[in-house]
Amino acid sequence: MSLENLSDGEIRELALLAKELHDNPDTRRDALRLTKKIRQDLPIPELDLQDTVEKTRAHMQSKIDALEAKLRENDARKTLEERRNALKSKGKVSSDDEIKEVEKLMVEKKIADHETAADYFNWMKQAEVDKPTPIFQGSPVLNNFDLKNYFKNPQNAARENAMQALNELRSPRRPIGL
Repeated sequence: MSLENLSDGEIRELALLAKELHDNPDTRRDALRLTKKIRQDLPIPELDLQDTVEKTRAHMQSKIDALEAKLRENDARKTLEERRNALKSKGKVSSDDEIKEVEKLMVEKKIADHETAADYFNWMKQAEVDKPTPIFQGSPVLNNFDLKNYFKNPQNAARENAMQALNELRSPRRPIGL
Protein backbone atom coordinates (compact mmCIF):
# COMPACT_ATOMS: atom_id res chain seq x y z
CA MET A 1 0.00 0.00 0.00
CA SER A 2 1.32 3.37 -0.91
CA LEU A 3 0.91 6.83 0.58
CA GLU A 4 1.34 8.63 -2.80
CA ASN A 5 -2.33 9.27 -3.37
CA LEU A 6 -2.86 10.73 0.12
CA SER A 7 -2.60 14.37 1.05
CA ASP A 8 -0.20 15.69 3.69
CA GLY A 9 -3.09 16.10 6.13
CA GLU A 10 -4.22 12.50 5.68
CA ILE A 11 -0.66 11.27 6.13
CA ARG A 12 -0.37 13.29 9.36
CA GLU A 13 -3.70 11.85 10.59
CA LEU A 14 -2.48 8.30 9.94
CA ALA A 15 0.85 9.00 11.64
CA LEU A 16 -0.95 10.55 14.63
CA LEU A 17 -3.27 7.50 14.85
CA ALA A 18 -0.32 5.08 14.67
CA LYS A 19 1.51 7.08 17.37
CA GLU A 20 -1.57 7.07 19.62
CA LEU A 21 -2.01 3.31 19.15
CA HIS A 22 1.66 2.65 20.01
CA ASP A 23 1.71 5.07 22.98
CA ASN A 24 -1.52 3.90 24.63
CA PRO A 25 -0.72 1.03 27.10
CA ASP A 26 -4.06 -0.68 26.33
CA THR A 27 -3.43 -0.90 22.57
CA ARG A 28 0.38 -0.96 22.38
CA ARG A 29 0.79 -4.75 22.48
CA ASP A 30 -1.90 -5.30 19.83
CA ALA A 31 -0.45 -2.58 17.59
CA LEU A 32 3.02 -4.10 17.86
CA ARG A 33 1.63 -7.56 17.08
CA LEU A 34 -0.18 -6.22 14.00
CA THR A 35 3.01 -4.47 12.90
CA LYS A 36 4.97 -7.73 13.36
CA LYS A 37 2.28 -9.57 11.40
CA ILE A 38 2.65 -7.28 8.41
CA ARG A 39 6.46 -6.94 8.60
CA GLN A 40 7.71 -10.22 9.94
CA ASP A 41 11.39 -9.37 9.52
CA LEU A 42 11.11 -6.19 11.61
CA PRO A 43 12.81 -6.73 15.00
CA ILE A 44 10.64 -5.65 17.93
CA PRO A 45 12.62 -6.52 21.08
CA GLU A 46 9.69 -5.78 23.37
CA LEU A 47 7.52 -8.43 21.67
CA ASP A 48 10.36 -10.90 21.21
CA LEU A 49 11.24 -10.71 24.90
CA GLN A 50 7.61 -11.01 25.92
CA ASP A 51 7.13 -14.06 23.67
CA THR A 52 10.27 -15.70 25.05
CA VAL A 53 9.19 -15.06 28.63
CA GLU A 54 5.68 -16.39 27.92
CA LYS A 55 7.02 -19.58 26.30
CA THR A 56 9.39 -20.14 29.24
CA ARG A 57 6.60 -19.49 31.74
CA ALA A 58 4.25 -21.89 29.95
CA HIS A 59 6.98 -24.55 29.87
CA MET A 60 7.72 -24.09 33.58
CA GLN A 61 4.01 -24.13 34.41
CA SER A 62 3.58 -27.43 32.57
CA LYS A 63 6.49 -28.89 34.56
CA ILE A 64 4.99 -27.61 37.83
CA ASP A 65 1.60 -29.10 36.91
CA ALA A 66 3.23 -32.45 36.12
CA LEU A 67 5.10 -32.43 39.44
CA GLU A 68 1.93 -31.53 41.35
CA ALA A 69 0.07 -34.35 39.63
CA LYS A 70 2.86 -36.77 40.52
CA LEU A 71 2.79 -35.59 44.16
CA ARG A 72 -0.99 -36.04 44.32
CA GLU A 73 -0.61 -39.52 42.85
CA ASN A 74 2.09 -40.40 45.40
CA ASP A 75 -0.07 -39.08 48.23
CA ALA A 76 -3.01 -41.11 46.98
CA ARG A 77 -0.87 -44.26 46.80
CA LYS A 78 0.51 -43.61 50.29
CA THR A 79 -3.00 -43.09 51.69
CA LEU A 80 -4.21 -46.26 49.97
CA GLU A 81 -1.30 -48.25 51.40
CA GLU A 82 -1.98 -46.83 54.88
CA ARG A 83 -5.63 -47.86 54.64
CA ARG A 84 -4.65 -51.36 53.52
CA ASN A 85 -2.16 -51.70 56.38
CA ALA A 86 -4.77 -50.42 58.85
CA LEU A 87 -7.15 -53.18 57.73
CA LYS A 88 -4.46 -55.77 58.38
CA SER A 89 -3.43 -54.30 61.73
CA LYS A 90 -7.05 -54.15 62.94
CA GLY A 91 -7.57 -57.76 61.90
CA LYS A 92 -10.37 -57.01 59.45
CA VAL A 93 -8.52 -58.83 56.66
CA SER A 94 -5.86 -61.47 56.85
CA SER A 95 -4.18 -61.40 53.44
CA ASP A 96 -3.53 -59.35 50.34
CA ASP A 97 -6.03 -61.49 48.44
CA GLU A 98 -8.77 -60.46 50.86
CA ILE A 99 -7.78 -56.81 50.41
CA LYS A 100 -8.23 -57.25 46.65
CA GLU A 101 -11.66 -58.77 47.24
CA VAL A 102 -12.60 -55.91 49.60
CA GLU A 103 -11.53 -53.33 47.02
CA LYS A 104 -13.47 -55.16 44.32
CA LEU A 105 -16.49 -55.06 46.63
CA MET A 106 -15.92 -51.32 47.15
CA VAL A 107 -16.18 -50.75 43.41
CA GLU A 108 -19.19 -53.02 42.93
CA LYS A 109 -21.21 -51.73 45.91
CA LYS A 110 -19.92 -48.13 45.65
CA ILE A 111 -18.51 -48.13 49.18
CA ALA A 112 -16.01 -45.32 49.77
CA ASP A 113 -14.47 -46.45 53.06
CA HIS A 114 -12.09 -49.42 53.33
CA GLU A 115 -13.16 -50.32 56.88
CA THR A 116 -16.87 -50.30 56.02
CA ALA A 117 -16.19 -52.46 52.97
CA ALA A 118 -14.08 -54.86 55.08
CA ASP A 119 -16.90 -55.14 57.64
CA TYR A 120 -19.39 -55.83 54.86
CA PHE A 121 -17.00 -58.39 53.34
CA ASN A 122 -16.63 -60.17 56.68
CA TRP A 123 -20.39 -60.23 57.22
CA MET A 124 -20.92 -61.69 53.77
CA LYS A 125 -18.19 -64.27 54.39
CA GLN A 126 -19.77 -65.15 57.75
CA ALA A 127 -23.19 -65.49 56.12
CA GLU A 128 -21.74 -67.98 53.64
CA VAL A 129 -20.23 -70.07 56.45
CA ASP A 130 -23.22 -70.02 58.80
CA LYS A 131 -26.02 -72.40 58.06
CA PRO A 132 -29.59 -71.22 58.28
CA THR A 133 -30.97 -71.56 61.78
CA PRO A 134 -33.53 -74.33 62.16
CA ILE A 135 -37.12 -73.46 63.04
CA PHE A 136 -36.88 -75.26 66.39
CA GLN A 137 -33.71 -74.96 68.38
CA GLY A 138 -33.27 -77.86 70.73
CA SER A 139 -36.18 -80.19 71.24
CA PRO A 140 -39.68 -79.30 70.12
CA VAL A 141 -42.02 -77.92 72.75
CA LEU A 142 -44.36 -80.91 72.56
CA ASN A 143 -41.59 -83.24 73.76
CA ASN A 144 -41.65 -81.46 77.15
CA PHE A 145 -45.22 -82.60 77.87
CA ASP A 146 -46.52 -86.00 78.76
CA LEU A 147 -49.06 -86.48 76.01
CA LYS A 148 -50.45 -89.73 77.45
CA ASN A 149 -52.46 -87.75 80.02
CA TYR A 150 -53.90 -85.54 77.27
CA PHE A 151 -55.13 -88.58 75.37
CA LYS A 152 -56.81 -90.02 78.48
CA ASN A 153 -58.37 -86.82 79.85
CA PRO A 154 -57.48 -83.63 77.99
CA GLN A 155 -59.22 -81.21 80.42
CA ASN A 156 -57.61 -82.67 83.52
CA ALA A 157 -54.12 -82.72 81.90
CA ALA A 158 -54.51 -79.07 80.83
CA ARG A 159 -55.52 -78.09 84.40
CA GLU A 160 -52.52 -79.90 85.86
CA ASN A 161 -50.07 -78.21 83.44
CA ALA A 162 -51.67 -74.81 84.12
CA MET A 163 -51.35 -75.33 87.90
CA GLN A 164 -47.74 -76.38 87.50
CA ALA A 165 -46.96 -73.24 85.48
CA LEU A 166 -48.81 -71.04 87.99
CA ASN A 167 -46.87 -72.57 90.90
CA GLU A 168 -43.60 -71.93 89.05
CA LEU A 169 -44.54 -68.28 88.64
CA ARG A 170 -45.52 -67.94 92.31
CA SER A 171 -42.39 -69.61 93.66
CA PRO A 172 -39.81 -67.14 95.03
CA ARG A 173 -36.87 -68.93 93.45
CA ARG A 174 -36.13 -65.96 91.20
CA PRO A 175 -37.68 -62.54 90.85
CA ILE A 176 -39.90 -61.91 87.85
CA GLY A 177 -38.06 -60.28 85.00
CA LEU A 178 -34.64 -61.76 85.70
